[in-house]
Amino acid sequence: MELIFSVSVAMTVFAVVLLPCIILCLGVLLVLGIDDRFVNPVVAYVAFPEAVVISGYLLLRYWRQITEFVRSISP
Repeated sequence: MELIFSVSVAMTVFAVVLLPCIILCLGVLLVLGIDDRFVNPVVAYVAFPEAVVISGYLLLRYWRQITEFVRSISP
């Protein structure tokens, strides 16, 4: 049960971090006026690794606070 909880918390943090990273990268592409063919590589090679690194840092640094928060709102 603890493994399922840990994985679900990690995936939730990753999803919450990945979405703004993708939006930021696509916004930069829009502002720079770069062609649409660069969207997939930018998301795959910039946003995804960036989200992995940020999520890893957040989980390592704030794991206890994140789990306490999730347990406090869980039924």
